[in-house]
Amino acid sequence: MFSQMPHALRLSSSDRILFFAPHPDDESIGGGGLIQRAVAAGAQVCLVFLTNGDRNPWPQRVMERAIFLDAKTRRRWGERRRSEALAALAVLGLAAPAEAHFLAWPDQGITNLLMQADETAMATICRFLAEWKPTLVFTPAAEDTHPDHSAFFVLLEIALDRMRATGVEPRESLSYLVHSPKSRLQREIRSMRLTAQEKATKAEAIQAHETQMLSRKRFLAHARDVEEFHLPIAPQARHTHHPVTAGEIVDGALRLRLKLPKPLLRFQGAVLHVALETMLEGSLRWSLQLPGKSAKAQVVDARTGQPLRWATVRITGRAAVVAIPIMNAVPLTRIFLKFDRRPLFFDLAGWREIAVDESRRPTLHLHRFSLAHPHTAD
Repeated sequence: MFSQMPHALRLSSSDRILFFAPHPDDESIGGGGLIQRAVAAGAQVCLVFLTNGDRNPWPQRVMERAIFLDAKTRRRWGERRRSEALAALAVLGLAAPAEAHFLAWPDQGITNLLMQADETAMATICRFLAEWKPTLVFTPAAEDTHPDHSAFFVLLEIALDRMRATGVEPRESLSYLVHSPKSRLQREIRSMRLTAQEKATKAEAIQAHETQMLSRKRFLAHARDVEEFHLPIAPQARHTHHPVTAGEIVDGALRLRLKLPKPLLRFQGAVLHVALETMLEGSLRWSLQLPGKSAKAQVVDARTGQPLRWATVRITGRAAVVAIPIMNAVPLTRIFLKFDRRPLFFDLAGWREIAVDESRRPTLHLHRFSLAHPHTAD
């Protein structure tokens, strides 16, 4: 079964929308119709641009006729892209003093923020959630093949977990796809059919990003009749597009099944990233480089580079089974995985979540400690 029947996404004046864009232009490509509809409905909109899009070398080289790009030239390019984003928002009806924030995180570096369990980045996301109190959150999708997009999805999911504990929870968190995997996805859709005028305005906003217009046809193809957003794909759902096809915890090990999507690909040199959220040890980040044939593989702490344990990898043709000892990490709350074998700039697939068996979580009993009648030793 593939994409389910879509439900119409409706907005009202009481909505507070928090939209995260990894780069300038994602707001127009992923939500150009949404932003117009929100403005028309009288909803409040906050745009958060994660990066300035300053590591965008080939368009910059062509447009500036430069081969070598240093930090100063990249910074200038990022400032130009910020200006384009503000111009695009004005086209969409969200003019100054609109809520638009630029975090200037490292372009092409959000995976590193995730794998370093960067608490400053996490605190920033949580602050926007706490202060804005959104009814709807829009985020790049876990399935997006741009590494910045998919990594931020995971960061946001962890932040939402933390904020739920404080009573802050949006009505829905919806994802948008800019760079789609070459597979159909089983997902629950919220759709918005654009009028001819909304579609034309979205195309105009996309073209406001002049630095990206070397690929004008490809970019304008995003000005479609319908904008689609989807709920996160359930961990237990079939992820036919993803190299990690299944996973479960068995006998104290995280047991994963992998399958290469293309005959010419090899496991040799691929890296498996593991992002764990635990009840007792907080955020754990592991990586292991896969071998070319059945063997042991060293699992390392992605934050320190220190070896942690050995995983067992059994490879048969294009399929593999990986078993990672995980007993000392339980009880787990979330497990996210990425198979990193990038042929060029984009990933084969983004991140996917593995279900945690709630029934196997231990119950923690917290007792009140009192100093009223301390025990004394004999």
